[in-house]
Amino acid sequence: MTDYKTNKEKRMSNWWKSALGRHVLEQERAVLQSLSTYFDGDYQVQLGVKEKLLPTVAGVKQQKVMAHLSDVDGCNEALPFKCYGLDTLLLIHVLEFSDDPHQVLREVERVLVADGTVILCCFNPWSWWGLRCLFSWQDTPPWNGHFFRRSRIKDWLSLLNFEIVATEKVLFRPPVYSEKWFAKLAPMERWGKRLWSIFSGVSIIVATKRTIPLTPIFHRWQTKRLFPAALANKPVIKEKINE
Repeated sequence: MTDYKTNKEKRMSNWWKSALGRHVLEQERAVLQSLSTYFDGDYQVQLGVKEKLLPTVAGVKQQKVMAHLSDVDGCNEALPFKCYGLDTLLLIHVLEFSDDPHQVLREVERVLVADGTVILCCFNPWSWWGLRCLFSWQDTPPWNGHFFRRSRIKDWLSLLNFEIVATEKVLFRPPVYSEKWFAKLAPMERWGKRLWSIFSGVSIIVATKRTIPLTPIFHRWQTKRLFPAALANKPVIKEKINE
């Protein structure tokens, strides 16, 4: 099972090195840099790809990448970090290629501090990329992944007490492997963001972990009446007993 997972990661890593894969990462890196204000805290970790997409932020103590042959080696479904130990987690296309995406998000909730932030980059099924995945008969990455709807991911986050604070849409060109044709379709990026943003190839979701405080509610204790108010206020009359 471990060999299968390692082989799967290697195949995905090779795809990221392709021209199309590099373009996806470049687009996401640019948008993530514009979202650098959300990368707060001392300890930040990126999951999913070996290439570092974490934006440059001042005052950060550590930025690590957890991927095959990277800074940290681990399992996304059982993160090798202590509870409440990380301030920010960046997931680069982790949910689509996980055997248990729900468990991944539960682990994210476990390791993040209160008010910690998670940023997810995910392929959108309602796009050219989703269509390519739907009609692909090849068992090759990234088309062998499971692309989830934005609404579904938001529901999962909501169940874990995450609040969506920002969303960005990236990549409006179809996944054409020809670099020549891919370059010719560049105007679609500008028009797509204006006219059909819902069909973006990639969605970037920023969510903050909310901790609900247990505030005690104080009740004023009232002595229960043994008799109704009308009877309680009625004067007591002693009757004289005639012998």
